[in-house]
Amino acid sequence: MKDLLKALGERARDLRTAKKWSLEEFAHISGLHRTYIGQIERGEKNLSFVNLQKISGALGISSSELLSGIEDGRDARNVPNTGRARAIGSARRALEVQRLLNRLRDQWGAMSQTMELLEQLGRNRSPVEAKPRGRPTTRSGSQKK
Repeated sequence: MKDLLKALGERARDLRTAKKWSLEEFAHISGLHRTYIGQIERGEKNLSFVNLQKISGALGISSSELLSGIEDGRDARNVPNTGRARAIGSARRALEVQRLLNRLRDQWGAMSQTMELLEQLGRNRSPVEAKPRGRPTTRSGSQKK
């Protein structure tokens, strides 16, 4: 039984890595927890039928396609690419685009704030004051007389 769980976990990992998904991405897409998927991939968990359905659905294949060949060790990459797999790929791309947009918004906000502060500094100082100041030539402990 342990060998079958290990073979199923390896097959799931092979299919996940073939899609270039991290464990976190696969967890998000499948709706399962990252550590639980890691345990499945290592053959440590005996998953329920419902979770088997979630994993196969996230990979874009049927449960029978996920299970086929694990007893005789056939290659997981021979599983045909279905329309569901393309839909999952589209969902993943949409997620990546959303992450990039959020990152750009954060960067844009920080850049706008910096530009506003620089403009305020420019308005509040004369050109002589605005020049960068070097390090003081006197030591902090000594005083000029």
